[in-house]
Amino acid sequence: MILLESGIQDLRSFDAKYQLARQLAVYGYRAVIDDATAPETLPGAMKYEAIPYLANISDINIEHMLLIGAEAISDDTLAGLRDHRFAPLTRASAIGRFGDTQSSISAQAKLAYVLGFEPEVHDLTNLQPNPMLQPSLAPLLASKAKEQKRDQRQTQIFLILPKEVLEDESILPYLTVLDQMSGVECRVITAGIGKDQIKTSPSASTRVFGFSELFPATFASMADIAVFYGPNIPGERMASLALDLMRQGGMVIDSTETGALLETGAPVVRGPTDIRSLAMFLQGSILVNRKAIGAEAAEHPWIRENSLERLLEAISFKKPKKQKIRKPREPRTIFFPTNGVGLGHAQRCALVARQMKTSKNVAFTAFPSCVPMLQSYGFDCLPLVQKSEFHSSNGSNDLLNYLRLGHTLDLGDRLVFDGGYVFDSVYRTILEKQLSAIWIRRGLFQPGQTGRTPLERESVFEKVIVPAEVFEELNTNYTYSDHVYHVGPIVQQNELKTKDRNKLRARIKTLFKSPFKKLVVTLLGGGEAADRTAQMQSLCSQFAAHPDCLHLIVVWPNAKISSSLMGWPNSHIVRSMRAAELSQAADFIVSATGYNSFNEAMYHAVPAIFIPQMAPYTDDQERRARAATERDLSVMVLSNELLLLQREVSAFLEGDKANAIRKNLKALRLPETGTKAAAKLIEAGPSK
Repeated sequence: MILLESGIQDLRSFDAKYQLARQLAVYGYRAVIDDATAPETLPGAMKYEAIPYLANISDINIEHMLLIGAEAISDDTLAGLRDHRFAPLTRASAIGRFGDTQSSISAQAKLAYVLGFEPEVHDLTNLQPNPMLQPSLAPLLASKAKEQKRDQRQTQIFLILPKEVLEDESILPYLTVLDQMSGVECRVITAGIGKDQIKTSPSASTRVFGFSELFPATFASMADIAVFYGPNIPGERMASLALDLMRQGGMVIDSTETGALLETGAPVVRGPTDIRSLAMFLQGSILVNRKAIGAEAAEHPWIRENSLERLLEAISFKKPKKQKIRKPREPRTIFFPTNGVGLGHAQRCALVARQMKTSKNVAFTAFPSCVPMLQSYGFDCLPLVQKSEFHSSNGSNDLLNYLRLGHTLDLGDRLVFDGGYVFDSVYRTILEKQLSAIWIRRGLFQPGQTGRTPLERESVFEKVIVPAEVFEELNTNYTYSDHVYHVGPIVQQNELKTKDRNKLRARIKTLFKSPFKKLVVTLLGGGEAADRTAQMQSLCSQFAAHPDCLHLIVVWPNAKISSSLMGWPNSHIVRSMRAAELSQAADFIVSATGYNSFNEAMYHAVPAIFIPQMAPYTDDQERRARAATERDLSVMVLSNELLLLQREVSAFLEGDKANAIRKNLKALRLPETGTKAAAKLIEAGPSK
C-alpha cells in the first residue's frame, strides 16, 4: 500500500493527494491518504472525490510513503510522519521542485530525522523540465484512460471560461450558437459565479459545470475537444484536464490571451482569443481533422515527457499485484428507486422491470426498507445506506451510497433512477462511469420544487420517462426535449374479481374473528413524509364504536408504528406488501395521496378518503386529491381537519356515499397504463 503525504497540510495539498491517488489507481497501485490529514471542512464535491482513498492508516501495512510538495515541508507534516512509526522495510520517496541542490538536501535531512531512515528525493525540475503549469503542487502528469470512452454521436466541446471572460456579457449568446452547431454539443466549465451567470442568461440551456464539480479525469473522458480562454490556465485541475485529454487522443485548443498552453511546448492548437470567432474556426479547420490531430498529440514527445509513467519509472514503485481478471459479464440494468424510504418508487420500478424481456439481467440497488419487497418479486437487490439521525453530517449516507454504486456498476451497464431529486451519488456515478442512464421522473412537483439543480441534472440522462397522472390537468411539462418521453400511468394491474374479493373478505373474517359488515383499510403509515398518528388515533376511536366494522391499518413490513395505535377494539395493524389487494377487499379506504395508492384507487374503483401528505420533498398530493374530489371520485380531508375526517367517515359508514363514489369510479374512462411502454423505452437503449 502506498501512503500519500504532502509538505503542507492545506486544502490545495489535500486535493493534489487524492488526484494523484486516482491516477495511481489507473495503473493498478493502491494508494491511501491518512484521514487525520483531511481538512475539517470540505466542499461537497471534494468529499465524494476523496472518500475512496481515505483510511485509518494505523490498520494498514504501508510499503511505500510518497510525499509531494517536498520543497516546503511544514512542522505539522514532520510531526505526523514521526508519529506513524513506519516498519523497517518501508520505503519513502519525496518529490518537489527545488531551487538548488541545498534545498533538496535540506528536505531529505528533515525527512530522514523524523522517519529514522533515508528517503529518496526526486527533483521535478529535472524529471519534468517543461510542465503544463508552474509552479504547481501536484506533479501534473498525464495518465492513461481508466475507462474507454463511450461512443457519442456528437462531438463534445468543453469551453474553459474563467470568470474574467464572462465579465463581457455580450459573449453569452455565442454559447447557444456553438451548441446549435451541427454534430456538436457545447459544454462550459467555469467558476461558481460564472455558472450562475450563464444559468440566468439567454444561454441557460447550455450545460455548465464548476471547475471542481467533477474529477479532471472525468471531464477528460467526457470531452473530445477542450478550448481554453482567459488570461492563462485557470488552476491545476484544468491543467490536469488538458493533460489527460491529450494523452487520450483528444484535442486541446489554446485560446488564452497569452498562449499559456502553447508556451509550455504542449501539442495544442492555437485558437482565436475571441469566442465569437470560434464557431467558424471549428467548422473550417478543426472538426474534420480533430481525430488525426488528437492521435498525433497523444504520441507527441512532450506528452511522453509529462506522463505519469516517467514518475513511476523514477521512483521504481513495487509492481502492483496482478488482479484476477473477472470474466466479462453481460451488461445489466440496475434500478435505483429513492426518496424518503423509497417504497412507492421501488414498487413502480418493480412493475416496469417485470415487463422487461431482459428481466434476467435486471437488478436493484435500494434502501433496506425496499429490499424484502424487491426480493419477493425475484430481483437481486444491493442494500444502500438510508439517511439516519446517527450520521455525523447531512449527506453522509449518500457518500457511502456513492461508493457502493461505484463498486456495483460497470461500463456498459444501464442505470434507471426513480426519484424526485438526483443525488450526488447518482449524478457522479453516471458521469464517472459514462453510464447509459434513464430517469423515471414523476411529475406534479409542488410549487418551488423545480429549482435549478433537480432539472439541471436531467442532462446526464439519455432518456427521461415521465409517468402520466390520471387527470390531464395534473400533467405538466417541466422540460422540453426529444429525450423526454411521456407514458401512461404506471399502476399495479391486479384487479380482484368479485369471487376473489369475497374469498379474501371471508379469510379476513376468519383471521381476525370478526363478522364485520364494513371493512375499512387505512394506508397512511408507509413512508416518512408526515406523521399521521393523530389521524389514525381518531379513526381507531371512531371505529371502536362500530362493532360491525373492522379497521385494518396496513403498513409495510418494516414501517414504524406508534404504540398508541395498538389495543383498540375493532382496529388491527397489518404488516403486508399486499396493500392493493386489501384495499380492493375494503368497503372504502383512508389513504395518503401518493402516486401509487391514488392510481390504484382510481383503476380498481376503490372509494377513498384522501389525506394528502405534503412534506417538502413529496409531489403535490393535495392537487391530486382535489382533482379526484372535484369529480366526485373521492373525498379529500386535510391533515388539520380532524372533525371533517370524522364526519366523512360517518358518511361512508352510515350513508351511501361510498357506493356512490364506487359507481362514479366504475364509469370513469381511464388512460391506458404506461408500464409496458416504459419497459420498452428502457430496453431500446440510448436515444441521443
